[in-house]
Amino acid sequence: MGQLNKQLIKKFNELYIQTRYKYLVQFKDGKYITLTHNARNKRPKLNDSMLQTHLKGDITYGIFAGGHFNKFITFDVDCEEHPTARWATLKLVNTLVQDFEINRSDIHVSYSGSKGYHVDIFFDKPVLVTELKSFYRSVMVNVGSIPNGQIEFRATSTQGVKLPLGIHQKTGNRCWFVDNETLDPIESYDYLLEVEPISSETITDNDFGLTDEQVTEFERVAASTDITVNAVDLSQALHNAARIIETGRLTQSGTRHKTTFTLACFGNTQGWESDETVAVIMDVLLATPGEYFSEGSTPEYWQKEAERLVKYVFDKDISITDSDKQLVVYKSEILAVLSCGTFRQKQLAYAMLITSKRYGNIFYLTIGTAMKMIGTSSRTTVTTAVKKLVEVGFIEYQRKAEVDKARSLELGQVRYKPNKYQLAFDKPAEGEKSVKVSAEDDIIDVALMLCDVSEIRKHVKRREFDNRWKTRVS
Repeated sequence: MGQLNKQLIKKFNELYIQTRYKYLVQFKDGKYITLTHNARNKRPKLNDSMLQTHLKGDITYGIFAGGHFNKFITFDVDCEEHPTARWATLKLVNTLVQDFEINRSDIHVSYSGSKGYHVDIFFDKPVLVTELKSFYRSVMVNVGSIPNGQIEFRATSTQGVKLPLGIHQKTGNRCWFVDNETLDPIESYDYLLEVEPISSETITDNDFGLTDEQVTEFERVAASTDITVNAVDLSQALHNAARIIETGRLTQSGTRHKTTFTLACFGNTQGWESDETVAVIMDVLLATPGEYFSEGSTPEYWQKEAERLVKYVFDKDISITDSDKQLVVYKSEILAVLSCGTFRQKQLAYAMLITSKRYGNIFYLTIGTAMKMIGTSSRTTVTTAVKKLVEVGFIEYQRKAEVDKARSLELGQVRYKPNKYQLAFDKPAEGEKSVKVSAEDDIIDVALMLCDVSEIRKHVKRREFDNRWKTRVS
């Protein structure tokens, strides 16, 4: 077993482990805690000895994505009843094979140890978590709804997943891999040794060309900006970026690099052009008193660093997002959304509502970003929707069509600063009905959680209801 253990641990490292600084530990009651190694505590990093303990069944460990990248995707099938979980898992596997042309031999299913299953696909190169999520959502559209259960996306930097082949600490069951056609357990550790990753191009056209060492270095640099530790830090980074832009200069000394990287991510999140983002960064830095910088730091160096970091962030399409963090939506808010005209206009209203909750009540929005929010290629659709939302009192402008004089002079053509908006309707009343929502919940999901169908129909025309809502309420 000693030699086999070494081979299994090597395979765990190859296929699953993206970060060792943060991991899960499962206890006898089946619950998990998250442990994080840092310079202030004495907790060990996830290491090979822990993986060996996991295989022995003494302690069960789980892992997280490294931050922006991961080298596998897990579909976590979680249902109230085991027969439903079996049905959902087989439906998922068949969808991956038939609709997405994933070879059945590249789909690896393991028993969760309780009522569910984990369906894993491994990749030869790191893939952006945002791209993995996009693939997951496409798959789930084809799978459809799961009665009395759900299939969740794993892993992210905030939501981990249990490693296979260990013991479920509450049930005592070994989490074997299973046959992906029958779900019969394969009671052999050798299965893992035969698993090989597939090309990342199977689900994405992007080839980032990053080695594992480069990904590790990027994650280390990104972590130093306090944007990948957890959802709270991500949200704080966004608010910090917005505050810095509003203030117009650095608000703390010794934060030039951190601010440059954060603003680069913020600009990409907001849909700005790369040169606009560099210009915003330089405006902030040039307006900051000299004592905020290290001795010998020059504007020429700031410009070079701003261009380098912005190019990197935009090339890799890295955004600051706390989309894993659940947000509270109130009934009056969703009723205000439903009062906003066409379905597309309702979609944009809901997107703006969520944006305001993530980034602050006054928020930036470009036409390009709004187009992505509601899945349209029509600028007219967005401009019409924004006009409608202003007319009905859902939003109001805080900044509209303001010329960026410095950029316009530099480029020889008129350039505008991104518009800023603020929600304009009344705040929810104390004690009002509310629900927690995640990025996967769309406007229809949230409306049905908060409102009766009869209430929804008061705000939805018959044709829209039949085309968009009917299948979700029946």
